[in-house]
Amino acid sequence: MSPNPPPMPTITRTVCKTLAVLVLTGLFMLSLRFSATVAGMVDRVAGTGMWLALYRLAGANDATEQERLIVMAVALICCLLAIGVVEVADRLISRRRASS
Repeated sequence: MSPNPPPMPTITRTVCKTLAVLVLTGLFMLSLRFSATVAGMVDRVAGTGMWLALYRLAGANDATEQERLIVMAVALICCLLAIGVVEVADRLISRRRASS
């Protein structure tokens, strides 16, 4: 006998998780604006040889294009981080509900 498959996610749960990802992404991006530590880390990474190669690869020849590339990378990283946080929280909540 096989174990029961996990229940199908509800629309409400999916919408809540999506909203949580959007809010966390925004908060992570705001931390760049209001945290000198986070801003300093981004500045250090943006000045590395890897980023300089990425600028050349993407054809970012002027400061505006380079800034646009940095903003896109920050948004992507913040979104991926938010997805990770939401998934971990969802699994913890699911386990807690299952054990109750």
